[in-house]
Amino acid sequence: MAEDTRQATHNTHNAIRSFIALELSGEARAELSRITGVLKGADADVKWIAPGSVHLTLKFLGYVPEGKIPRIAERLKAIAAAVPPFKITLGSIGVFPCWSRARVVWVGVGEGRDHVEDLAGRAEEAMAEEGFEKQQRAFSSHLTVGRIKRARNRNRLKKTAGSITVKPAPSHISRIVLFKSVLTPKGALYTPLDIVDLKG
Repeated sequence: MAEDTRQATHNTHNAIRSFIALELSGEARAELSRITGVLKGADADVKWIAPGSVHLTLKFLGYVPEGKIPRIAERLKAIAAAVPPFKITLGSIGVFPCWSRARVVWVGVGEGRDHVEDLAGRAEEAMAEEGFEKQQRAFSSHLTVGRIKRARNRNRLKKTAGSITVKPAPSHISRIVLFKSVLTPKGALYTPLDIVDLKG
């Protein structure tokens, strides 16, 4: 199975670019919209992500052979059967890897972070058993809101980020979603391939 998955990375014919994620509430998306609106005032060279496209990614799968999708969906059902619904809130603003070399702007998870990390760990293990390569870095509960293209006004962006008080804006997490991602010149388009309710 691992061989099939690796091959799919290089041969995207009849393969689906996909990832496993959690959805946010309308309140959380509205708060992310407010945050990015303030950050844009720094006039930094950042490609901002539309709040409606922001998800809490548990596992990026890459290009997956279409025939493997049902098997992945079954794995997610098994995970969901053991995990009860939970609540998350928005946390602080940060960047990867650090402000001096910032490339990604994110908003972290406050309350419920342990639940998210547990769910991500379960997804990681299940997908490893399906032949997907394990992520080398430790999982980080975050929501990517922008990608920094150049260093212009980066210090101003840092100062602006530090001035923002993030509202918790809770999301009730009750399902796992397997998304299809299609890359376009205007950004990625996301379509649910399978939705699994948490039941544990």
